[in-house]
Amino acid sequence: MALINPINNASQFSSSGATAAGGTSEANQDMFFKLLITQLQNQDPTNPMDGTEFTAQLAQFSQLEKLDTMNSSLDYLQLYLASLNNAQTVDFIGKEITARGNAVELADDSSADLSYSLAGDAHSVTIEIYNQDGQVVRSLDRGPQNAGNQTVNWDGNDNNGNQVGAGVYTFEVKATDADGGVVEHNTFLTGVVDSVTFENGITYLLVGGRKVAIGDIITVKDHEEVSPNQPPATGGTTMEVLRGIGTFVKNAAPLAAMLL
Repeated sequence: MALINPINNASQFSSSGATAAGGTSEANQDMFFKLLITQLQNQDPTNPMDGTEFTAQLAQFSQLEKLDTMNSSLDYLQLYLASLNNAQTVDFIGKEITARGNAVELADDSSADLSYSLAGDAHSVTIEIYNQDGQVVRSLDRGPQNAGNQTVNWDGNDNNGNQVGAGVYTFEVKATDADGGVVEHNTFLTGVVDSVTFENGITYLLVGGRKVAIGDIITVKDHEEVSPNQPPATGGTTMEVLRGIGTFVKNAAPLAAMLL
């Protein structure tokens, strides 16, 4: 009589009934052996299953079991890497970062640097700074500027010369060339990391209440509190985010080698 293929039927069951019921590796093994016993019970006594075919089916199942074990190991590795990454991001708290964005954190009686980059030479550059209500508090006319990275210091005053309150502000760059065309640009936010949050498997740094993805960070440096009566310190120890990524990979590599 015709023989059924236990491997194929086990896979069909796993992808339908077993998966729908939240099937596990143990359930798949049990189904395989049930199908195998059924196959042996219903084979033609005058034409029993060839031993080579039987051994081949057992070998196939052994390979599938190893793949399932490997998938479990990879799941554990993913959890380990995620926990390691989450633990390292705590070190960002209290650091001053520069990342892609258009927000800037202003302290009491202080100034703030506004950073951006121009894709081409600009004939006219204007920067408008907004408060949390979306109102323009200061407009800065920077005149012509060359292509590349630019930094403008905002003294913290509004258009009337009054010091604005501490908080998070946003800014917009309007750059045009000699023909009045728009010059493409990117803006960067700066601020001190207040805390770290984990949402849907993604790690965010909170800077003045704003979420910053790890992948958007450009530089990180130690934050120094500056007295209003003292000039800000020059220099500072700046570390590239790649240094932290390198440490992350170095720590994770031994475990990955053991599991794989």
